[in-house]
Amino acid sequence: MIDSNRITSNTTTGVSLRAEALWEAAQNLGFPAAVWRLPHQEQIRLLIAVTEGVSRRQPDLEALPAGFIVSPFLVPDTNEVLFLEGDILFTILPDEQVKEVESKLGEEHPSVKQLLKTAHEIQLKRLDTAPASLSTGLYPLATNRTDQQERFKRGVELAIEAIREEQFDKVVLSRTRELTYNEDFRPIKAFTKLAATYPSAFISLVYLPEQKETWLGASPETLVSTDAQGIFRTASLAGTQVARTASGEPLPKAEVRWGQKEIEEQALVSRYIVECFKKIRLREYLEKGPKTVQAGNLYHLRTDFEVDTQAVNFQGLDSVMLRLLHPTSAVCGMPKEPALRFLTEVEGYDRTFYSGYLGPVNVEQESHLFVNLRSMRLADGIATVYAGAGITEDSDPQREWEETELKCQTLLRVLAPEA
Repeated sequence: MIDSNRITSNTTTGVSLRAEALWEAAQNLGFPAAVWRLPHQEQIRLLIAVTEGVSRRQPDLEALPAGFIVSPFLVPDTNEVLFLEGDILFTILPDEQVKEVESKLGEEHPSVKQLLKTAHEIQLKRLDTAPASLSTGLYPLATNRTDQQERFKRGVELAIEAIREEQFDKVVLSRTRELTYNEDFRPIKAFTKLAATYPSAFISLVYLPEQKETWLGASPETLVSTDAQGIFRTASLAGTQVARTASGEPLPKAEVRWGQKEIEEQALVSRYIVECFKKIRLREYLEKGPKTVQAGNLYHLRTDFEVDTQAVNFQGLDSVMLRLLHPTSAVCGMPKEPALRFLTEVEGYDRTFYSGYLGPVNVEQESHLFVNLRSMRLADGIATVYAGAGITEDSDPQREWEETELKCQTLLRVLAPEA
């Protein structure tokens, strides 16, 4: 194991390592890394995979070691997802200082020694340089927003036509927005700002060296989770409206009113989850909702589902439900197959990991996987923000465009207010 004193209070340099130095060291050495903070928690975890890098595994959660999963929206025929094994796992305080460290490799492992040495060098260099710029390092990219808007609205119109022709009941149409970033952009600082702003979201930052990209997000939606007591949880989250009045004042939750379109959209997602339970003949589940919940600058409708896996003697329920649920009707549509065909033809881009899922597996006997929403891809100087809207027969193209704009602002209002 690693002596945590080497991390929290280095006796040679007198420097306490911080999350940012470890993150940058991992990037410099090409080690995959993931940082996350679960909803309603202060504790931050930083995982670095130094031996196998990113492997491809079956998402059989009970069979995996402690690690972090990243899955694309469209899972390949092999059903494999990306897996970062938890070779080194740091516990980070909200001020970015390292509190604890766990390692399966020991501090004499060459890669571990190299990581810690590089991190200390980065930390010392930071102390010798001027304070970071107040700039976030994110800037709007000059694009024709009018063309983007019209293209998206035309997609909504095509979706409504397909629904009226009974091709499917609902489809989730998404779009992107691009910004540029430079060396002033510091991912860990961005992560910390999001964590402070959105205490009820799953905040994540993942570096994938093979793909040469980093993903940053603040997801409001649990896909599957199982805690140390064996309680399985999932949720249906759909329906969206802004959390402020027309004058910009916060809108109290008690004053939120939902229209038929949003109610039906959320009900479709809930029915999808119940149908999955029926497929595996699971009847003993607890359903709570729908209720109004706030996620950043938006309100949503959410229904929570719980199963005591020990009471029903169903070990591995999270793996079974993961295969049945993803991609859910909240990110794809219903029925799934015709909705997927429509998205392939109309969206015009590859979602890759957007609206896939990600999260820690078997860390302290718990697994928590979230839908990769309110997310940003960072690669080659371009920051791509993703947002989608559930389209039903009652959708209005202009309102759906505005909904995607609001969802983009979940990240941009914190990281790039001028955008």
